[in-house]
Amino acid sequence: MRTTDIQSELQRLFGAQDSAQGGAIVVWHDPDGSFTETLDTLDLPGVEVIREEDGSRFALKCRLNENLDGQRILLYRRCLRRLDGDWFADVEARSQSFSADYASVQLRELGAPDTPEMREALQAHRAFLAKKTNMKRIGKLAETCATPQELEVAIMAVALGAPEADPVALLRTYLTGAEDEGTAQLLEALDVAGAQASFTAAVRAWTGFTGDVADAAALIQHVLLSALAPRLPERALEPLSACYSLPHATFCHAVFSEWVHSDQREELFSLCRAVEQATNMELVLGSVATEDLDYADILPCIDAVILRRLFDMVSASAEHVDAVLDAAASRRNTAWYPTFSSFYEGVIAAANMQRFYRDHGPTLAPGAAEQVWRFYTEHGYQMDRWYRDLHVALTHALRESDGVAYNLDEDFRSCTDAMENLYKGWFLKELARRWTGAAEANLLAQGYADGIPRQVDFDLAEVGPLARSSKRAWVIISDALRYEVASELCERLERETKGSCALGAMQAEFPSITKCGMTALLPKGSFTMAEVPPPGHGLAVMADGREVPTCKAREQAIRAHYPSGVAVRYDEFVNDMTRAERRKRVDDADVVYIYHDTIDAIGDKPATERKVFTACDEAIDEIVACVQLIVREFNAAGIVVTADHGFLYTAVPLTESEHAVLSDVSGEVVESGRRYVVAREGASSDPLVQVALPASGAGGADALVGFAPRECMRLRQPGGGENYVHGGISLQELCVPVLRFTNKRAGSRGYVENAPAGISLVSQIDTISNSIFTLELLQENPVGGKVLPATYELFVGDAAQAPVTDTALVVADRADEDARRRVTHVQLSLKPGVQTSESQRYFLYARNTASGTVQSLRELRIRISFAPSIDFGW
Repeated sequence: MRTTDIQSELQRLFGAQDSAQGGAIVVWHDPDGSFTETLDTLDLPGVEVIREEDGSRFALKCRLNENLDGQRILLYRRCLRRLDGDWFADVEARSQSFSADYASVQLRELGAPDTPEMREALQAHRAFLAKKTNMKRIGKLAETCATPQELEVAIMAVALGAPEADPVALLRTYLTGAEDEGTAQLLEALDVAGAQASFTAAVRAWTGFTGDVADAAALIQHVLLSALAPRLPERALEPLSACYSLPHATFCHAVFSEWVHSDQREELFSLCRAVEQATNMELVLGSVATEDLDYADILPCIDAVILRRLFDMVSASAEHVDAVLDAAASRRNTAWYPTFSSFYEGVIAAANMQRFYRDHGPTLAPGAAEQVWRFYTEHGYQMDRWYRDLHVALTHALRESDGVAYNLDEDFRSCTDAMENLYKGWFLKELARRWTGAAEANLLAQGYADGIPRQVDFDLAEVGPLARSSKRAWVIISDALRYEVASELCERLERETKGSCALGAMQAEFPSITKCGMTALLPKGSFTMAEVPPPGHGLAVMADGREVPTCKAREQAIRAHYPSGVAVRYDEFVNDMTRAERRKRVDDADVVYIYHDTIDAIGDKPATERKVFTACDEAIDEIVACVQLIVREFNAAGIVVTADHGFLYTAVPLTESEHAVLSDVSGEVVESGRRYVVAREGASSDPLVQVALPASGAGGADALVGFAPRECMRLRQPGGGENYVHGGISLQELCVPVLRFTNKRAGSRGYVENAPAGISLVSQIDTISNSIFTLELLQENPVGGKVLPATYELFVGDAAQAPVTDTALVVADRADEDARRRVTHVQLSLKPGVQTSESQRYFLYARNTASGTVQSLRELRIRISFAPSIDFGW
């Protein structure tokens, strides 16, 4: 160390003390006497330099215990700093210590004490620490190295390229590197650092692994099974008892927990798969009850085992649906849930379908047409939505199944087949039978059921009142947006806007096809149907005596009643126009119709009809974005979203017996589809339901009559396109949503702020007495309306929110009204190596992952006889 550097460091040490009170003393330790001559050349103004010499220690001690106020003394000693047995221990204790030899410089750089043990550790790694880059890396990883073991950990971390000088990060880095490049290169790096033997001893002390650390497969198996063992019944892993260590479970779980939440999650998944195959883990877990697997999330095959059982249970009957839903919900907080989420979503959808059957099977939709309608709009539509959720989940699962690789797609398909029978064979059939039986007389006499709002009255009921009460009435008509899809749209708008939504329904005109629905929704004086005059052919649907097949024609029809009205296609309005162009297009219009077509555009084509449920999700996204745009750019007070018709979809093609034929109608057919027939008056059909049309009963040449297949039957026609159909009288086709969106400003009357679903602690706990403990939490409110789903990170920490446990995820997304179904359980583990005190205050914290907001759920004490530690005694 150069003289100028020594002077600078000594001046810094003196400057850090207040010499006015008790003086300032710096003790220079130079055991080798390397700087005896340098001492005389120092330029330290105002500093008295004293050498410790034999024969003068008593006098020196007396001198240093005098009143030293205002004095600055540099005491030079030919020894290391060691307080035990040192006559000058009291002086050393109140003084600053300084050394100028190379080892001392290194120790200061490392923030380490100058002790024989630390000097010995430096000597053992002399070549490695001689490189400045290595010293800098150690300094970045560890602020201080208080013991030789901490220095060893830091050296190992640098050698392996670990992100922290921490045993958990160190071992994870080694195992990840071993997966990528093998262990030989890593062990060589440790050997160059002089730390290979220490690493082997450390791994044994931390994990209990007694094998060869070069065998990475055996080591990762040991770590994962050790982490898993305490989360299973006591004897569950008995066949593998030699492959794990319960006393080291906490440390091993910490390795897993940090790893699974890192960006190296995929590598961990591959290693878990290898361990599962090597241990035949699915077979080992075969005798473990499903409820005993609730907290086990180390190996992803546990999810596969659970899912197979749940698929089997829900396919078999409705008897155990509550247990299935509880089991699926309990997995939401586990590590591998995101990997299997599509499969769990499928199980949940299927279980909800079975629960609906259990609750409504014997008495599905009894009563008159109005009562059947009410049942469908309040309860029955959910069956359609769960059926859609089931098939969307299946689509995603099949797309992702190669990455999961547990052959769960076969279990999922079998469950879907069972639900297909339930949906088509019971729900569609029975609901249609009830509805047709209740409405058939009305349909025959007048073409619609009494007591239910009609699509043909849409302008009078919705558009006119909105136009009179606000500056502008906005209407979004989404082709084939059926009621159950609109229910999800309603939820999204409640969550993602400041406005509020009310969902109603109206009865579409028969046949439930685009030209009928689009015409019925327009403002008009009359709504009629007629046969297209020669040389044309087919059904003409008219508003005020004119057909309106295009957006331009509909705008003309609107302007006949609202002179400044506008009709525009969604793609043109949202995607093609700039903001300025939109404002110019709308101008002073008092009514704006926006025509959206995503669902029908996909479903009506045989080549893409199987993607219709995916199109429903896309349609919801687009309509939400459209509503937000209208509110943002035009400050709209209210928006109505509706549809021209719904649709009927079954994933499995119908059997031969589920078809009707056109010859079942006797008479002159004007137009037909898979779900309807329009014929000249006088036609008849025994198998089909007869429906009156607006032009029928007039007795003229243009009088028409309609016919519809019963249940979910189709009329046989050439070509594809049997899965997605509309035009008939099923509630899925006729029940058209009327979604009323009202924009709200913060502070206005009726405004409700969005808020995440909160959680609270149910467990009566004030003291943690085990290193692994379970907590019971309640999601305080069901999700819905302005109560939003939320995800929380749960951990125990000190008053400064520094965690002393690992972190568990709590997903608060349940919509159940029954509070008991909103209870969840999580397990937490004390972090190994974290020092806790019985006298210190700790808190259970919940951090909202979206907002970062942290709340304290409960104050806790920690009183553990054997706290998890990291063994540095190798």
